[in-house]
Amino acid sequence: MKQRGFRYCPTCSTKLQKRGLTKAGTQRWLCINCSKSATKPRTDLSKALLLERFVSWLLGKQSQTELGMQPRTWRKQIAWCWRVIPKPELSGEVYPILLVDGIRIGNLVDLIARTPKFVIGWHWAGWESSNTWEKLLKQLPAPTVVVCDGQKGILGAIGRCWPETYIQRCHFHVWQNVRSKLSLHPKTVAGEELLQLAKQLLKGITTKEEAKAWVKRLSQWEECWRDLLKERTQRDNPPPHKRKWWYTHGKLRSAYYQLHKLAEAGQLFVYLETDLTDQPIPRFTNHVEGGINSQLRTKLKLHRGLSQTHQQRLADWHLNSRTEAQKPPRKFL
Repeated sequence: MKQRGFRYCPTCSTKLQKRGLTKAGTQRWLCINCSKSATKPRTDLSKALLLERFVSWLLGKQSQTELGMQPRTWRKQIAWCWRVIPKPELSGEVYPILLVDGIRIGNLVDLIARTPKFVIGWHWAGWESSNTWEKLLKQLPAPTVVVCDGQKGILGAIGRCWPETYIQRCHFHVWQNVRSKLSLHPKTVAGEELLQLAKQLLKGITTKEEAKAWVKRLSQWEECWRDLLKERTQRDNPPPHKRKWWYTHGKLRSAYYQLHKLAEAGQLFVYLETDLTDQPIPRFTNHVEGGINSQLRTKLKLHRGLSQTHQQRLADWHLNSRTEAQKPPRKFL
């Protein structure tokens, strides 16, 4: 039977023997029958090794001039590597806590879902909307609690895909929204008191009793300043079909109703419900903002000048490196 394969001579099918290395360090093979020697390049292995080196460079800090070759040669060698797209493997496992957030990269948004420990999925979209978020959430089993920043598209998609899931709003984003409406130095006493309530929320409420007391103080604030919230400013000689009045303290009113609606919906203190999950529920989206997005922005800055497609590949490989069962680059060939 004729022998075929890597270790056999293609002419006479005699088994080859090792005969040292070439000057380049490649293994030399000798056929005793034909007295011919040659090398047997492993194109599949060299391709896999190049892809791994490419990913290591892409996620590292080295510039092209620090790789030991001409930058033009490096770019020519890795041209095909940009077309390898790592995708998350969705196991269907149910996770009790998920954190969702998005990061804008160029003219696209990368929608990310992760547990407190690792990334489980992501989806590229033109913008954040309920439809684009729904495409990601439909791929994942419903968790017990989801932590988010309260973007309208996220809330709409959660309501349709995971109607039974509890929502914990990120306290830092709540604080940012209130601060943007009141500023850090409100001009009214009512604004100062409401800002202090929001600041107390940011610093942390650790027990259910403290949460009830906070909600009660918010209600007392509304009773105290109810007349102020209802004050209107009339417009002199308004044009036809134009608004004739507006609330005098519109931003103060908006900041209050934001806190009031979140408290009424039960989205502020879900993290205090210790019986929902066997692990602590975060009250911030820091696992995504600080654990993923900030590092990704740093890598994009190190490789500034990349095209939109190349920026997407960098983000894909970065997210792949943060998954639970990280697949090596060669597995995507």
